[in-house]
Amino acid sequence: MRCDVDDIANLIRSSAESLPDVKILHNDFKLVEHNEVNIVNEMWECPGLRKIHLEVAKTKHLDVLHCVFFPDPRYNLPIFGADIIATPTVVTAAIADISPVKGTDYIYDKMKIIHDNFTFKEPRPLPEWADIFSPYMKFQRIREDIERVHFYQVVMEYLIIYCDAVKNAKKGNMEDAYQRYQDQVRYSEQQRKNPKTLAVLSNWFDKEWAENYINDILFCKPRPMLAL
Repeated sequence: MRCDVDDIANLIRSSAESLPDVKILHNDFKLVEHNEVNIVNEMWECPGLRKIHLEVAKTKHLDVLHCVFFPDPRYNLPIFGADIIATPTVVTAAIADISPVKGTDYIYDKMKIIHDNFTFKEPRPLPEWADIFSPYMKFQRIREDIERVHFYQVVMEYLIIYCDAVKNAKKGNMEDAYQRYQDQVRYSEQQRKNPKTLAVLSNWFDKEWAENYINDILFCKPRPMLAL
């Protein structure tokens, strides 16, 4: 049985649309179709977040969900992310995290409580490039329906505390903003090192298209601080 990425996509979509003064961002990749691959990209922005990106990709044998809430570095906000890779028989990867940047430790007491409430039978080790995540990241393989429910709950509860932080966020000083900018640049750079993302997209399309999509759509860097 597939993990229903549509349920989690709807959860993320409703969370994004609940944020104050949220606006849809134009993107040239709203619908990408190639052979048996169908990719839908949705993007929003709001005060505190420079880009919310939700991607759902489907083929005959694979469902993929990818989501990142990228903060405006001027605001004291971490980075929310979620990913699912599901075949017809198993969820090979289910990931949820609120990743740190400068000065965002305030969210982790609440996050730890959620993290500790849910355990999974097959946690997966992090790759070498993945030192950008919090201690409370969830990364596991899922085979049982009850664990699919638990993962949905983890994403939901992480989103609740994250969106609450967004609604209460204020601009900080420029010194901290510059460090958050650097942390966010590093987050994108490290994510781009994931060889599996490039391999899957290159297989679906071609390597040049995949590299451009990763750099410009999935893990774009924030604008230089002078432009903010």
